[in-house]
Amino acid sequence: MLMSKLNSDRDAVAQTLSEKIAASIADDIVSGRYQPGERLVEATLVKAFGVSHGPVRDALRLLQNRGLVLIHPYRGAQVSTLSVREVQEIYQVRAALVGLRARWIAEDAERADLVAHAEGPVSELEALARSDAAGDAYVAAALALNRMLTDSVSNRWLSSMLQALTLQTSRYTRLALATPERRRESARLWRTLLEAIRAGDGESAQQIASAISLATRDAAIKHLQEHQELTLSPASNPLPGQAAAPASAPADPTSQVTGLQ
Repeated sequence: MLMSKLNSDRDAVAQTLSEKIAASIADDIVSGRYQPGERLVEATLVKAFGVSHGPVRDALRLLQNRGLVLIHPYRGAQVSTLSVREVQEIYQVRAALVGLRARWIAEDAERADLVAHAEGPVSELEALARSDAAGDAYVAAALALNRMLTDSVSNRWLSSMLQALTLQTSRYTRLALATPERRRESARLWRTLLEAIRAGDGESAQQIASAISLATRDAAIKHLQEHQELTLSPASNPLPGQAAAPASAPADPTSQVTGLQ
């Protein structure tokens, strides 16, 4: 059962059982346990969480409001799909907001404590970026660092707007950081941002933070477009009655040996 997941540290923020269930399902959507388009069967969730139907239904409605779930009349709920248009719309807003967040922090006279707390996570990102196999750990660390910065902002309106986008943007962050090259570039930008904040350079901090967000947008769009092209390729998805494209002939073993020299 998943009831133990409802007793995590995050429950301190969630005030109702439905919110706790929604937070747990959201984690599974963001992590990829539930794939885009996958059905979320209410009876299965009721059994998994050990609760009645009411809290699960309320949780699914909360997730629909946050853009993670679609509820179809008489057909139930499913995980919302990812789209290029949504990336463009969300990150146009997010880039502006994280830029303001960075400037707000950089121009705060008491930023030294935050910089000290952020030093460890940024160093962790740099270390994780050096390992090609640390993709999941890097994404988790980057999301945690983002949450820390948002929670530190004293402007409650700015913090609230960023939090409202967090769940949906987390899904695209995972796509955008799928390659080692992107993670290394991300870590470099995070270090540059921290140094701008440390120096109290609000303008530079704003520009760098926006650049991080826009780089995430561009990488996520590229990933989605490549996946779409692969899905729509006649060779990979032949029409009914149509043979798939033949596999290419194996390379000459001698040429492979030559290439390794």
